Amino acid sequence: MAIYTGNNGRVYVARQANNSIKKSGNNTITRRVVAAVNNNQIFQVVTVTGGGSNAVVRATSAGVVNAQVAFKIVDGGLGYNAGDKVYFAKNLNGVLKRFTADFALSSADIATSGIDNERDLVSGDEFLYGKVSSWQLSSSSEVTDTTALGDVTRSYRPSITSGEGTATIMFYEDDIDPTSGSKDIFGLSEVLFPRGLAPAVIISLAVDGGVDTDELFKTNFVFNAYITGATVSVSYGEVVTVETTFTVDGPLLDIPTKLSASTI
Repeated sequence: MAIYTGNNGRVYVARQANNSIKKSGNNTITRRVVAAVNNNQIFQVVTVTGGGSNAVVRATSAGVVNAQVAFKIVDGGLGYNAGDKVYFAKNLNGVLKRFTADFALSSADIATSGIDNERDLVSGDEFLYGKVSSWQLSSSSEVTDTTALGDVTRSYRPSITSGEGTATIMFYEDDIDPTSGSKDIFGLSEVLFPRGLAPAVIISLAVDGGVDTDELFKTNFVFNAYITGATVSVSYGEVVTVETTFTVDGPLLDIPTKLSASTI
């Protein structure tokens, strides 16, 4: 009989089935700048027409006025479509300063991103936000009183089930550009101080139940959730952790057979 032991888990930022500005590969958008930019300077994508929001880009080189500069997609945002007019800007002392003229996004600039089941999670860590070192998950079920007139004992039927919990997350830092070694903390900032609505996340909490070669006895609780509270703990030279509370959104996601569960 297997004895269940603690394991870690993962937290994924999950913008499900939303169009974003393409971030994969070496995708960049080259534009003529109307103000001087510095290498690695970060800019927000401002929408003129269309429903896109929250995209962020980074200059891959310095450029003077009228120079052509390639901008790397840092955060693709959501809700963008081909033909949307946007420009790159920066908030300087409370004033939004324009760094490019308006331009239209092409179909090549748009990608559909998001994850909604564990099968997508194991395909890569593109959406990985953090690794869980400890967690607690609780659920509660409401009941509906179905006692009828004349009954001598009360009777009930199950109703809505809800879940919530806590997780200590080890902050996971991705390379923006392997050649420059630049890092980003947009996953962390989106959870702590979202620029728009708080992003949905997918949380995978793992429990080990055996030592089988393929770990087929590993059980994961996988569900949509919203981070409702977060506290960052930092000590010099130590791993950065985030103490979070979360609320489960909907039922557990479908969990397929895991032939290589150790990759999760």
